[in-house]
Amino acid sequence: MRFGAFLALLVSVVLLAASPASAKLPKRLTTPTGNFITLYAFDGPSSKHAVASADVEICTSAHTPKVTEAYPPFFTLSLTNGSSVHISANTAKSPALHVTPLGPKQCVRGWISFAVPAGAHVSALVYTYGKPIRWKLG
Repeated sequence: MRFGAFLALLVSVVLLAASPASAKLPKRLTTPTGNFITLYAFDGPSSKHAVASADVEICTSAHTPKVTEAYPPFFTLSLTNGSSVHISANTAKSPALHVTPLGPKQCVRGWISFAVPAGAHVSALVYTYGKPIRWKLG
């Protein structure tokens, strides 16, 4: 019985070591301008569905300028081959994240989607406004 438990533990450790490290969700990151973006969920593409979708929330800090807005085109997907995919005009899930004016200490949440080329593999969700921030996904 002890050998069986040891073997099960060993297999678990090997599988964890072999699997790629990715973001544990939800994961909140701070933008270079001091605002916060939380990735709540990510549904990657599959052989039957070439769309990836991310559930994100953008929140502003107390010091956000009055002209701040959530702007979904700042998001891209990085692929393992080094290329990027921009957001798709069609969102696969609801509610969609739209361009939204935000004042200090306000939040908006919604889904953004990406049309991923066949056979491509996602490595990260990237938000770029100034210095990029990344959620590792694969």
